[in-house]
Amino acid sequence: MKRSLVMLYPGFCNFEISVLTEILAFQEGDWSLTTVGADRRLYEGEDHLQVMAQKDFTEVNPLDYDLLILPGIDNYHIPLEDPRNVAFLAQLNVSAKRPIIASMSSSPVLLAKAGLLDHTKFTGGLFEETYDLNPFIPKENLVRKPVVSDNGIITSSFQFSGSLRLWRHELVVSGCQMVHLDPLGQTALIRRKS
Repeated sequence: MKRSLVMLYPGFCNFEISVLTEILAFQEGDWSLTTVGADRRLYEGEDHLQVMAQKDFTEVNPLDYDLLILPGIDNYHIPLEDPRNVAFLAQLNVSAKRPIIASMSSSPVLLAKAGLLDHTKFTGGLFEETYDLNPFIPKENLVRKPVVSDNGIITSSFQFSGSLRLWRHELVVSGCQMVHLDPLGQTALIRRKS
């Protein structure tokens, strides 16, 4: 069984990952899904939906997972204020095998703060002034495309559901394969290549 991890933080954008988590949930037992946050507690998303982190960062080694999902963020300043979020992600700044990282919309700002984008091309759903106000974001690696895959990190400038067809190609490039996508793009099967 493949293991996926969804990182939670205040103001996370559930709708940006809901199609992806739904796809993984119906993989006939191929994927497990665990939510994780700085604390094991309820996290309120931008839509006021509350989701419980099943584990906190001290209970999880992110290198033991196949896929890490970062939803977008309503106000990225809030998760940046808690240094545990960046410290958790910094564990992935290794040359050893790490999970595929799927980062939606504004969440690449967390990857940048953790140093994961220093040598990685990326995209994001951030206002232009965000790049100027946060010098830790390597703007020279910014690619203005809907989806960018580089070094095992897939970034999307908008929610997963809106970019599913683009993600299909990027999943293959990143070591997963989408083995089925229905004509309407509503369901898919995703498998990590062995």
